[in-house]
Amino acid sequence: MNNGVNVNPATISKHKVLLFGRKLFSDYESRIYSHSNADIDVIPFPDEYYDLKRLANYTLVVTDYAPFHDQRGVHKEQQNIFDKLAVEALEAGTTICFVHYDEVVPREDQYSHSTGYMDEDDCTELKESQLGFRILSKLSIRPLRADQPFLTSTIKRGVFQPFLSKWGASHNCFMTYEDGKFDDIIVGPSEYPMGFSMQARRGLIIFLPFQRDFKREKDLLQGIHTLLDCLLTYITKMQETLPDWSTTSFFKEEELLYKEYQQIEEDLQRKSDEIKPFAVAKQLLCQAEYKLEQTVPDFIQEHLGIKTERGDHYAEDFWILNDSGERIAICEVKSHVKGCKRSSIYSIFSHRDTNKLDNTFPAILFVNHHIQTASWAAKDRPINKEDYQVAAKDNILVLRIEDLVRLWAAKRNGLISSDALLITLTTSKGWLKVDSSLNINLLPVVS
Repeated sequence: MNNGVNVNPATISKHKVLLFGRKLFSDYESRIYSHSNADIDVIPFPDEYYDLKRLANYTLVVTDYAPFHDQRGVHKEQQNIFDKLAVEALEAGTTICFVHYDEVVPREDQYSHSTGYMDEDDCTELKESQLGFRILSKLSIRPLRADQPFLTSTIKRGVFQPFLSKWGASHNCFMTYEDGKFDDIIVGPSEYPMGFSMQARRGLIIFLPFQRDFKREKDLLQGIHTLLDCLLTYITKMQETLPDWSTTSFFKEEELLYKEYQQIEEDLQRKSDEIKPFAVAKQLLCQAEYKLEQTVPDFIQEHLGIKTERGDHYAEDFWILNDSGERIAICEVKSHVKGCKRSSIYSIFSHRDTNKLDNTFPAILFVNHHIQTASWAAKDRPINKEDYQVAAKDNILVLRIEDLVRLWAAKRNGLISSDALLITLTTSKGWLKVDSSLNINLLPVVS
């Protein structure tokens, strides 16, 4: 293995570490402290995904084998974005570590020579659901799985002894096919390693076994901190840094290529900035309960330009304010696995009554329903006619989150202003439907 791994000069003085995804650390993100030689960012995906910075900002990124696959399904777009960020990070010298324990692997197919005798349909499916498998496929490495976990193995890199001796167990190990090779085998039960590192561009990709018990908080946190200690020591032993003056161009051709590279980087960042608002809006469509209740009023204020204020009595309540800061509409946020429930309409009616407000006082229900569907088309379903008729009768306006984010798109495209939106929201009742063409319609239609 080539031990001359270049790292981002910005990371030399103090390491910057990212721990990504609840599948790595469960609900204990607030208990993960900083390392003496590193600053640690913790992002509990899917929550707080939009706090994610460029991965190239980090010395080390640690995540689960399949961080984007959870009980809701696969977060495909976020996985694709993360994959692209990883390419940039590896070019900058970042180390990316995937931990594994009991991963699904493709079935064997004795005729699929090009995929290392893995079933091609399985490979296609797992590339969509497991970022770790997608990376392995690019490296021509095949994951294998045993019914019982490997509990003992030979640790070939002693720097990992403190971690692997306590937490280094997994059902999985790996083998190469075609032109694949392991650069540095870290641990393995036999000829098939459970942990290895690969040089990728100017960075490292590492796969390590990690047996996690999410019900034993202290042990889990100790495992994570020991893992970080070992990884940072390993990175330090592997890296070879260049003096600051040597990063300037030496070759004429290099200088021209570097200018082109900088322009591409600037263009990529500009496009990333343009895409981000759409991703933020779509993330709203996938949120539920507490996260949704926190995000909706912020979205309305930041993206629609309408002032909001958190409620006094219920977490799901908030208020819409006028320019003078006066409360002019009471709002409530609800989420449902299936369709919108009429009880949600009655709930905001009750909250209006609790606040001693007249029945004509504007009340708005924001509802995210069908949150466990498998496609946008399956999720983008209408409010039942009987329900929005009840809402209209009780002077309540209902908006799906689909309608809310499309109102933002309409504002973005200059089809409606913040002032007009405020008037629409506070004077309408029934269902404010916004279709995919950004046409705004109020149902039922008042003749």
